[in-house]
Amino acid sequence: MRMTPLQYAQNVEKLCVLPDIYIRLKEIMDDEQSSLTDIASIIMLDPALSSSVLKIVNSALFSYLAEIDEISKAVAVLGINEIHNLINTYGVTTAFSSVDENIIDMDRFWEVSVDTALLCKYLAQKKNIKNTKSIFVSGLLHNIGELIIMQTDPKKVQYCQDYNQDETPWLRQKEVFGFTYADCSTALLTLWELPQSIISPIRNFNNLNKEDTSEAADLLYICTRLALLNSHPGMYSKKTFINKLILQKLDISMEELDEAINFCNIEGIAIMRALKLNN
Repeated sequence: MRMTPLQYAQNVEKLCVLPDIYIRLKEIMDDEQSSLTDIASIIMLDPALSSSVLKIVNSALFSYLAEIDEISKAVAVLGINEIHNLINTYGVTTAFSSVDENIIDMDRFWEVSVDTALLCKYLAQKKNIKNTKSIFVSGLLHNIGELIIMQTDPKKVQYCQDYNQDETPWLRQKEVFGFTYADCSTALLTLWELPQSIISPIRNFNNLNKEDTSEAADLLYICTRLALLNSHPGMYSKKTFINKLILQKLDISMEELDEAINFCNIEGIAIMRALKLNN
């Protein structure tokens, strides 16, 4: 009998535990009485998190003119929404920091995930797409389901990695599991009570048949395909691989896709280092 996405997520929830600093910060950020000063004081207790926040706030993701070298200033400049996004990113990625790299290439996994996140962020800003404040995090975590299933069925995950130009990763995942990795991502992030603004695009981006998909889900659809193209040069044709109707819906041109790829190729390594996702 096949396992469901929720069953896979429940299994891994016992193995991959959210860090204590994340849980403490989530409690504070969920408390309407908490201030930015309260949040900054907790972040400063964790050197790794403090370092990540400072590197990211000074990266091309935000492009501030002056260098920011204090957590209190970073929190004040970023604001509650961006800090919340960074905390969610830190919590989930840290929970999966001890994954067995003998099964999949973790550097490659995170490279594609970061590419997706950067592409989403770039295009959302360039096209002024609404309701996409959390889209960077959605892009980064959309495929975390692969790491979830890997804990239980590593051989099936390895089989799903052997897709070729005649099929897509998502088709092979559905063949093996009856669902995609994104469904597992959705299940675990829901169990961990991440915001629906992060989860909803992940839940819906593969459902092209839904007429009511959000702009965030449509954007994530485009960027997951674009990141795959970028990681496998020549395997797929950009003109046929990405649905033209979705591009038209968001008013994104082929030239703008190329601009987005150039941006993520330049900034990807820096963001991976900021998030400590590479060795």
